Amino acid sequence: MNKKVTTYDISNALGISRNTVSKALNYHASISDETRKKVIEAAIAMGYNKMVPGAGERPAISRSTKSIAYLTRIEVSTNGYWMNLMRGVEDVLRGSGYDMKMSFIKDEDIISLMVPPMLNSTIDGFIVVGMLNKAYTEKLLAHSLPKVFIDLNAELPLTDLKADLVLMESEESVYRITRHLIESGHREIGFIGDITSRSFLERWIGFSRALHESNIPRNPSYCITSKHATSYQSFDGIADTLGALEQLPTALVCGNDLMALHAIRFVKENGMRVPEGIAISGFDQMKETELLDISLTTVTNNEFQLGLRAAEELLYRMQRPNRPFEVIRLSTRVIFGESTRTTRTT
Repeated sequence: MNKKVTTYDISNALGISRNTVSKALNYHASISDETRKKVIEAAIAMGYNKMVPGAGERPAISRSTKSIAYLTRIEVSTNGYWMNLMRGVEDVLRGSGYDMKMSFIKDEDIISLMVPPMLNSTIDGFIVVGMLNKAYTEKLLAHSLPKVFIDLNAELPLTDLKADLVLMESEESVYRITRHLIESGHREIGFIGDITSRSFLERWIGFSRALHESNIPRNPSYCITSKHATSYQSFDGIADTLGALEQLPTALVCGNDLMALHAIRFVKENGMRVPEGIAISGFDQMKETELLDISLTTVTNNEFQLGLRAAEELLYRMQRPNRPFEVIRLSTRVIFGESTRTTRTT
């Protein structure tokens, strides 16, 4: 009777560990293509009986498997923007018979360019939520599964993008806000936002276009566009940056409402008033802005609908893999509040 071939035999034949053999046979992301090919070829040659027909290629997904991976590095609380977005994704997937499997991308994964192992199992496609660095995004883009991104690293061109992208409209909304400030008499206008994100880059473009059309030079000292996104997420980061300016602009266009809230707090703690001392706008229409003593000029951003649309696009892509990839922008609406209602003379 022939001896049953095991992963131990394969590891001995190749001079590698059993763990490496097992990972290679299960298409673990940590195993290189060269090693995986070597292991599979040896397994087939030795008659390893757990190999399936067509081994040597990525195993076909069983049609009984209906799972979508939701990849993010953002901490999701029980409410708020990111939870609402995730609920939108879940709503579509549940109604279409798919399970959603969440995977948090850790800093060490990004450094080592390690994609979540679930992408090499029985997953039908995946959605990437939030901006990641260029190298890691390129790693995900190279994966063969259907994929949809919600936001994208701005260093990656939209031409020849091998994935679908879903965003909220940003450029025109911020253009309108900036034009409103200019028409109210402002000439010293600043911008806060990390423009390595595609969404924030488009807001920056809208801001810059409004200044250019009005022949107002953009003052670099008023434009806070550092690549270090974490500095924008805390009050201390915003306060330190604004506090370092020799002079504040008369108006600030903020990339989102959270930054606007931090800016308003800084202004008030330094004895100024909004909008009399400085006009401030945001983006996203966060619920937290309702606690302000003035209404904030902002832009509606329906994160639940954003999640719905991203999930719908992934299902579409899975059914029509050869159709041209799409960049989809959901419409937004500017809400002018008291935070920018001030008239200045030139």
